[in-house]
Amino acid sequence: MTNPIHSSYDTLLRHMPQGYVEFKVIYDNASEPTDYEFFEVNPAFEKIMKAKRKHFIGKKVSSALKDFEYSEREWMIQVARVVSEGGTVTFEHFSRRNKSWFEMSVFSEREGFVSVMFHDITPHVQENNALKQLVNVSHRFVSTGSDLLMNQQFLDQIRDFTGAKAVALNLVENDGASYTTVALSGIDEMLERSLDVLGFHPVGKKWPMTEQRRELFNRPNPLVFDGIDPLIDGALPKRLVKNLLRIFSIGEVVLFKIEKDGVLYGDLTIVMQEGKVANRLGLVELYLVHVLEQLVKADHQVGETKKSMFDGFATLDLECIMAFNTRQVLHLNDTWERVLGYSLDELENIEFLSLIHPDDDVITDAAFAELEERGELFRFVNRFRTIDDTYRSIEWHCKLQGNYIYAVAKDVTDRVQLEEKLAERDRLLTKLSNQVPGAIYQFELLPDGSFNFPFFSKGFEDMLGISAEEVQADASLVFRRMHPDDYPNVMQSIDESYRNLTIWDAEFRVLTEDGRSIWILGSSRPEKIADGHVLWHGYIGDVTEKKTYEKEIEYLSYHDQLTGIKNRRYFEEALERYDDEQYYPLSLIVIDINGLKLTNDAFGHLVGDQLLVEAANILRNELRSKDEVARVGGDEFVVISPNTTLDEAKQLSDRLGRLFHDKTVEGLPISASFGEAVKHDSNIDLSEVFNLAEDRMYHHKVSEKQSRRHHSIQIIMRTLYEKIPREEAHSQRVANLAGQLAEAMGFTSAEVNEIRTAAILHDIGKVAISNDILDKSGTLTESEWHEIKRHPEISYNILSTVPEYIALSEIVLAHHERWDGKGYPKGLSEYEIPLASRIISIADTFDVMVTGRPYRQAKTIDEALAVILEEAGKQFDPSLVDVFFEKVVPTLQQ
Repeated sequence: MTNPIHSSYDTLLRHMPQGYVEFKVIYDNASEPTDYEFFEVNPAFEKIMKAKRKHFIGKKVSSALKDFEYSEREWMIQVARVVSEGGTVTFEHFSRRNKSWFEMSVFSEREGFVSVMFHDITPHVQENNALKQLVNVSHRFVSTGSDLLMNQQFLDQIRDFTGAKAVALNLVENDGASYTTVALSGIDEMLERSLDVLGFHPVGKKWPMTEQRRELFNRPNPLVFDGIDPLIDGALPKRLVKNLLRIFSIGEVVLFKIEKDGVLYGDLTIVMQEGKVANRLGLVELYLVHVLEQLVKADHQVGETKKSMFDGFATLDLECIMAFNTRQVLHLNDTWERVLGYSLDELENIEFLSLIHPDDDVITDAAFAELEERGELFRFVNRFRTIDDTYRSIEWHCKLQGNYIYAVAKDVTDRVQLEEKLAERDRLLTKLSNQVPGAIYQFELLPDGSFNFPFFSKGFEDMLGISAEEVQADASLVFRRMHPDDYPNVMQSIDESYRNLTIWDAEFRVLTEDGRSIWILGSSRPEKIADGHVLWHGYIGDVTEKKTYEKEIEYLSYHDQLTGIKNRRYFEEALERYDDEQYYPLSLIVIDINGLKLTNDAFGHLVGDQLLVEAANILRNELRSKDEVARVGGDEFVVISPNTTLDEAKQLSDRLGRLFHDKTVEGLPISASFGEAVKHDSNIDLSEVFNLAEDRMYHHKVSEKQSRRHHSIQIIMRTLYEKIPREEAHSQRVANLAGQLAEAMGFTSAEVNEIRTAAILHDIGKVAISNDILDKSGTLTESEWHEIKRHPEISYNILSTVPEYIALSEIVLAHHERWDGKGYPKGLSEYEIPLASRIISIADTFDVMVTGRPYRQAKTIDEALAVILEEAGKQFDPSLVDVFFEKVVPTLQQ
């Protein structure tokens, strides 16, 4: 890829921050792609892959990437897709090797090759700093300085083809009051004698601009004098002038003004040998016309212009004099032999214009027509055939004087070929820039405050919906697309970058043609062109999706995902913000939602979540605008109330408590405990205020705990009976049977009552089982049976939350255990099973059999008793079965 002319394409690949790799596709005999060979990689790709260029170039992908992690190879899937389907594929890829995200574009530039670009989109990487090296689309005139003015070749050429004795170049000083001889050709062989006569060297000598000389410059070019006297005008003593004339035999003097747009830059003075006349003055004038064309643009200072006006002159080495009407060539210099390969004799004996490339005949005829109309022609290029049948590009500068064309020209073949290569590279550069996610651009700000966009890629048009032509006509269109809220900040950031020459970075919104708002990330590096003139090279990208993610992340980082109110992180930051005397007295209210575990056990976590959501909604809707609320724990909320006394905080707690109680979830009112504390000044730490509010909340919670939980059990049982009406009668019958069996066993009345109560509550856990399962008329599936078998554990979890029901919870937990150890949930056997549980098991099973269930037909009493008898020693305690038949069954048959 090394290019001796350092084309824009090479610079792009070498310096672009995006990784670039080009593959050569390897096909099998059936023209199917089988592998890929690394054809080109850039340094950014080496950095991404953390491997040197030599590891890749010329190697197949199958071998070069086999040692890399999978994440470094998976993007090859997209390469294969482009090879098979064509087009361009853009996708995001995560590199584990770099721990970075890349936006990748895969596309094919030419048959049999495929390219991949890696664009780092990791949020913490400002990919934009390297974009200044990606594209430099402006080509500016750069002067080579005043040393070229000292180039003797220029003056020697003029002296040779005019036959002059000496040629001098004089430049006017900035003040216009004097001029300086900056170069001199000739009289070198008599230099010592001239120094003896003058007493100084002419080069570098500053001469006064006399009125007589100013008057001379009012005449048209060329000014011809019989001698040097009119030009000396008292600048030298008459004695010195006589000695110079005697020593050097000076004759005719010809002076050419170097002037453009009314500005005099200097003169070219041609001094002839006595008795000789200057030749080819038309060519001299043509040379000077070209010199003036090298002057820099009008916005440069005059002094700078003087230094650069001869830039490029030395390459004008072809001469031609032609009769305009007949097109007969009257003179060619010997440089034509070197350029075209023909001798001058051959060129004189053939029709010179017949050497022009046939494709250039039309533009050449048009050039002659323009020359006839305007009298001069500059920078016209056509091609001439060489002796070996190749063509050289010749650039012409012509002037029509009378019936003769005086022309100077130069061989620009290398330049034209370079321009063609650069044009091809520019086409590739444009395509590459169009493939880069986002857009590359240049923005120029001039000293007068005007601005423009010298370049921007297609992505710029795609994002903003403004064409290149529209922006060229009115660059302010871009700024009018900015969101009004973001415009001031963007303009301020541009001004800061302009004044300080610092990198410009900004995120802002733009309004699209269809009314949407998108987020743009822009970054560019400024380049100072001149005082007050700055050019930015930059990049912009659509980061709307990223901003959406950022807002979501920011929302989630400060909000509770379940309830939507603020979370603990926000609360901790808010405490620091509100801990300021302007908010004193600052009250904190700690709120704990009671019975959340009981609700989760009884009704499931979805109902528990709904309880929290309803509580949060009440807090969100009922708090004052100055209050802040956050969920800081599973069932705990905190309210921050600035400028609120303790009494006001307690009143707020009372109101919230009433609103909670009025709101029910699955028949359960929302119960909460409140604790308040206040900070009056800076003498107490706010964390201590929070701890005090939390302590008061816990005191409130403990004082009401027992009655609240007992009440909750009653509500749950009522909910169960409303949900499954048959459960109330079933529970009562089981309690009666279990009580009879317990009395027959000789239990005390207190023990009998405990067993009856446990029997009443034994199926409380079914409140959390779906009615679709409990009321299913068909055979239950395995998963449905598994759900049914959960109810003893759910019952235990509910009852164990109330201290007075802890003993009953153990009985209820085991009422589906079997004597043979095949029951559930623990698989207990024989005497491991509590006696009360064994009693309830017989009563429950018997009642279920004789009353039936949606999925099981009811049995007769005799059929049910037969099952009980058969299961003695298997499902049931055999001794209890004996007592049941002896003491209880007779009462049933009555």
